[in-house]
Amino acid sequence: MNNKLYSTLRVLGIVPTMLFSSSLLHAQTNQIKGTVVDAKTKAPIPGATIKVLGTSNASSTDVKGAFQINVDDKNRILNISTVGYENKTVTLGPGETTVTVSLEEQTQQLESVVVTALGISRAQKSLTYSTQQVNGDELNKVKSTNLANNLNGKVAGVNIASSSSGPGGSAKVILRGNKSASGNNQVLYVVDGVPINNQTVASQPGNIYGGDRDGGDPIALINPEDVENISVLKGASAAALYGSQAANGVILITTKSGKQGRTTVNFSSSAQLEQAVSLPEFQSQYGRGSGGKSNTTSLSSWGDKTNGANYDNVGEFFRTGSNFTNSLTLSGGNEKNQTYFSYANTLAKGILPENDLMRHNFNLKESAKFFDDKLTVEGSANYITQKLDNAPSSGFYFNPLIGLYLLPRNLDIADYKQFETFNSSRNLYDQNWYTLSDVETTQQNPWWIVNRNPTRSTRNRLLLNGSAKYQIAPWINVQARGSLDRTSEVWDRKVYAGTPTPLGRPNGNYDYTNTTITQQYGDLIANMNFHINDKFQITGLVGTSITDWKTEGVNYSSGTVGLEYPNQFIIQNSTTPAPSTLSNNRRQLQSIFASTNLSYDQWLYLDLTARNDWASTLAFTDSKSFFYPSVGLGIVLNDKLQLPEFINLAKIRGSYAIVGNDLPPYTTLLTNTVGSYSVLTLNDIAFLRTLKPEKTHSLELGTEWRMWNNRLNVDVTYYKTNTKNQFFKIAANQASLYNQFAINAGDIQNQGVEALVSVDAIKNDSFTWNTSLNFTYNKNKIIKLDDRVTEFALTGAGNFGNYASKFQVGGSFGDIYGKDFVRDVQGRIVVDGDGTPQINSDYVKLGNSNPIWQLGWNNTFNYKNFSLSFLIDGKFDYQVMSLTQALLDGNGVSKVTGDARANGGVTINGATSNGTPVTNIDAESWYSKTGGISPASSQYIYDGTVVRLRELTFGYNFNIKDSFFKKLRINAVGRNLFYISKKAPFDPEVAMSTGNSLSGIDIFMMPATRNYGLTLNATF
Repeated sequence: MNNKLYSTLRVLGIVPTMLFSSSLLHAQTNQIKGTVVDAKTKAPIPGATIKVLGTSNASSTDVKGAFQINVDDKNRILNISTVGYENKTVTLGPGETTVTVSLEEQTQQLESVVVTALGISRAQKSLTYSTQQVNGDELNKVKSTNLANNLNGKVAGVNIASSSSGPGGSAKVILRGNKSASGNNQVLYVVDGVPINNQTVASQPGNIYGGDRDGGDPIALINPEDVENISVLKGASAAALYGSQAANGVILITTKSGKQGRTTVNFSSSAQLEQAVSLPEFQSQYGRGSGGKSNTTSLSSWGDKTNGANYDNVGEFFRTGSNFTNSLTLSGGNEKNQTYFSYANTLAKGILPENDLMRHNFNLKESAKFFDDKLTVEGSANYITQKLDNAPSSGFYFNPLIGLYLLPRNLDIADYKQFETFNSSRNLYDQNWYTLSDVETTQQNPWWIVNRNPTRSTRNRLLLNGSAKYQIAPWINVQARGSLDRTSEVWDRKVYAGTPTPLGRPNGNYDYTNTTITQQYGDLIANMNFHINDKFQITGLVGTSITDWKTEGVNYSSGTVGLEYPNQFIIQNSTTPAPSTLSNNRRQLQSIFASTNLSYDQWLYLDLTARNDWASTLAFTDSKSFFYPSVGLGIVLNDKLQLPEFINLAKIRGSYAIVGNDLPPYTTLLTNTVGSYSVLTLNDIAFLRTLKPEKTHSLELGTEWRMWNNRLNVDVTYYKTNTKNQFFKIAANQASLYNQFAINAGDIQNQGVEALVSVDAIKNDSFTWNTSLNFTYNKNKIIKLDDRVTEFALTGAGNFGNYASKFQVGGSFGDIYGKDFVRDVQGRIVVDGDGTPQINSDYVKLGNSNPIWQLGWNNTFNYKNFSLSFLIDGKFDYQVMSLTQALLDGNGVSKVTGDARANGGVTINGATSNGTPVTNIDAESWYSKTGGISPASSQYIYDGTVVRLRELTFGYNFNIKDSFFKKLRINAVGRNLFYISKKAPFDPEVAMSTGNSLSGIDIFMMPATRNYGLTLNATF
């Protein structure tokens, strides 16, 4: 009984105690309400994380930036953080229950971090080599159908030439000059630390009657909205860890990821119009004929004066192009998982009728952490599908510009817009054009080409990336990555009956190619970071990688006879079909590598790297693998020297590196092949076991300075590279039973200077002006070839246009050779008795197609909610050749030929063979000899210097407080709006080919274009 009473009293005693404790606890706990806003715009910041220091309490802001969180009297310090803003700590006063927190946007600090080789992030000041970053916003100012074009004029040391292939065309990107005579000079593209497939669908003619087609570009299909930033690793030291693929430098693309604590949806839309610029100049005074007389059978315009009609035939044919790009991105996540998804759609129309592009981009990226954040797993899938109709061709075959430009000047092309007429005897349509007869011709009705010689390609690309990183200990983690990059393309050309030979056959012909290129990549890397003591720190990595490439497919041509039944474009409809299997091109690269960075007291840095590659292309040689190292030293002077206070960074750096490059596939043991109809093709190139890999030796010296709170930044670099063991094919002795030998020879040197200066010229609350200037100087020189190789031709002499691109000792990569006039001892042009000038049969050097120096000037102004930016850039001191102009002159359609006739002839400094002076020659006699298909090519060399307004944007940020939108911006944009200076008759930046040959040569290329339009960006 007493025990029960005791228990009852005990319970009754505990209850008041609990109630008292609860009351006391309630008295010590407060609910805090607050708002987080942008310090500058006062816009709410959703998704910010709020933590109570010393506790596990945490909260986050809603779409209006509001939050609630409980604090007690002992823990009243809040930490507020979110992506893109500086962390902030707030101490609450006694009894304070509401708070407004203003966060400052993150700005670039002295200890800025950059992405380097293999996707490794490092402090900028610790780098011992030159690198430059471009952020995603800069790349998206003015949309392009190829991301590479958006780098033009913005990076020192980079020379970019866009192809003449219209929307989606590839770009030629060269870092620090051309290095390889027979190999690839394009940069390596890397996405999130993993190399993507640089072996695009090969540019090749559809058949012996077809024109070249653009093989595509590794990054042309990437959605610019997915790009966080781009790092350009220019030198061998910066790119050494990527091995032979990076011999020409690396463009490293870091894509966007999901953001912790912030869920955002971004929509961007761009609408641009496109117009042809830099068109040829035509005469309208003289019509069809020759000798000053009208002739309806003539193909040229050397006839009598016209009736005064001035037909705008070029304007009648070209159309206004367009580019509509829409992109939607979703980003979100928490501390453990982040998700990023994007979709983009591009619809583009070229200035050429029926030249249309449609592209869809899908991207999904996931990242997650496990096991107390020790394991980080990331994966991404990127799928791109593209359809491209009637990509323009340069040159003679299937090129509508030939008929368009050479049409006699008294004919109205509108009369031929109805491009076909019905042939009742054949029960099909024939081509309607003035030149068609029984003779062969490559000149056709332009509308017939785009409608009755159409091409179509369907390209699909799948990129899969996965990685797992495990933090074994604070000083070491292990990372495994793998990727699959597969591109497949189906391409065909339909050539209708009515197309004249040599382009077509009586019933038409059909070409079809189906190609798949696959790259598989994997690596395993251990990353280490040691703090030996307060002053010494060592970071480094060791790893191994494997890359495997495979090309396979089928090719079909309807053969020399063509289709059996007219205009039935199926593989089975052929009298003499020529099916074949594309060579199953397979190659593999296996590698081990290591690097270390030694830091002493955060002011002295030593970089060491080493890599060894085993390349399948070196099989059957004595050099099955190759090793190359690099070493770099960086010294931060301001940390140890008593420099003025306004100097924030003073750094000098130097590096030396060797980068190897393997041989072309199947070079070291060539075998006989079996082609169509089991025809055996014998190998005619000798196998030599002594072939070695190409190697580039690179020396780099540089300095970086930052002053006045980092408002002035200067980066200057000197470099010299020598690429040795060049791969050449030379003629073999007849006794060897081979036609060619493959050898290693040569030394191509590039030497230059790069400089980047950026200034925050004005910086206050309402107005800012940032300006930057980048400068590039590069001089290429061929130091030596080989005793067996006196010269090496990229394009052989005797080709159309009396043009050749050749290597000779003392010359440079890109030298242009051609024919000049025969001159007497006084330098006068020797003229025959009939009044025509004599042309020398020997080829002489006429110029070089690579700019010696480049300059880019980028400016951004911000005034309250308005912004203005423009980019002016120029390329200087080089030459280009226009064989288009030679044909226009030879056919008498150019303005210069009309002016010459109106002025009574061409004024020259000439003489006959007996020394009689000649000062005037009949215009037709002169241009028929010096122009045309075999011109005096020295007459068609032009200064390639060009300065242009590359980009212009003007925008407005809307005030959207308490709105559905977080950000809303609209911009008026333009690209290539006008030339400040241009001396050539075409835009020298446009390239016929992204390969080594045909650089700086215009053979009926598509003209450059001017783009202008509007962009809209909305975040909600």
